Amino acid sequence: MNILAIETTGPFASAAVIDDDECVHGVVSDGELTHLQKLMPLIDQTLKDCDITLKDIDGIAVSRGPGSFTGIRIGVSTAKALAQVLGVKIAEVPTLRAMALNYIDFRGIVCPVLDARRSQVYSAAYIQDDETEELFPEGAYGIAEVIEKVGNRGPVMFMGDGVSNEKIRAELEAGLGRDAFFASPERRMQTADTVAMLGLEIHREGKAVSYIDSKPEYLRKSEAERNLELKNRRLRENER
Repeated sequence: MNILAIETTGPFASAAVIDDDECVHGVVSDGELTHLQKLMPLIDQTLKDCDITLKDIDGIAVSRGPGSFTGIRIGVSTAKALAQVLGVKIAEVPTLRAMALNYIDFRGIVCPVLDARRSQVYSAAYIQDDETEELFPEGAYGIAEVIEKVGNRGPVMFMGDGVSNEKIRAELEAGLGRDAFFASPERRMQTADTVAMLGLEIHREGKAVSYIDSKPEYLRKSEAERNLELKNRRLRENER
């Protein structure tokens, strides 16, 4: 089985292929926020490096969010199109769960934090020991909420673009002190490699879905949707 994985929820698009022996090969874009231009060339390069073609792909895995709204749409749309053409299913991979695999060797709590703006982060946390246990589910949280959920439980490894945000990082450090650890730049962000690992597991468990049923996970409405709702609400109020 060859699974093609797609990651577009962060600043750098990436693609990867994983086989039945769980060997993963991935390629990451060298351009930030160039998903629309770079994703298909990345996929072509990944397949070429693995000496296979799209005809050898038995399933798709896509990072389904949360993350960049535009990035998610590009990744999921590409996955659906490829799955339809190839006649294969899609593994919808939770972005934050895949990110946690960047520190699968960390014994403690792994907590991705993606800057969601409006004083919130997209976050989830996982306790990693011999097995991985979800401490709290993915959602949009205030920093204080995250600190409360992971506090007094030992070391916490934070990752994601929230770690690069000075304000968010300072709040985490102030709230957790020496228990707060921060991922190194090379292990901080989303990659298709970990999406591939979870995607293979989802396909093996028979939990992959058809391209018709596959959908993104934004966790909350986009700025444009919120503005439109506000505008419509004001129009209705003015009509009364």
